[in-house]
Amino acid sequence: MDGKKSLKDYAKEAKKRLKSNFWQDYKSKVTLESERAEEIGTTKSKVVEYYQSKVAVSIRGVKSEDEDFYKRVKTLIEKCGDVSDALGRLTDKEKFNSLSYEGKQRYMLELSEKYRKAKERYYNELQFEKTI
Repeated sequence: MDGKKSLKDYAKEAKKRLKSNFWQDYKSKVTLESERAEEIGTTKSKVVEYYQSKVAVSIRGVKSEDEDFYKRVKTLIEKCGDVSDALGRLTDKEKFNSLSYEGKQRYMLELSEKYRKAKERYYNELQFEKTI
């Protein structure tokens, strides 16, 4: 197969989640964390939103390269803060230098979008971890 999942594969994964009480565990975790959030004065919606994004990533799956990129962004932010040359630091120089002018522009646009999403994820997770 070419790496794409079939409908049958998705159905098997869904059945496995049902058998392993994935959804019951998810619901109890969200309920527990929502109650804790209310106790400390945080809105329940933030907790629900956080867990929805986590479960969506879990179900869809994350490419290892995307997770590796996120870890690089997280490390960069934790070590250096929000730096203005983040894209330069995250650029694969070898790959970038091998591209045409148009390819370089496309690469930088794609890199900036990936960086924006990773940075947003980092700050969302950080905010959630601080409130709970």
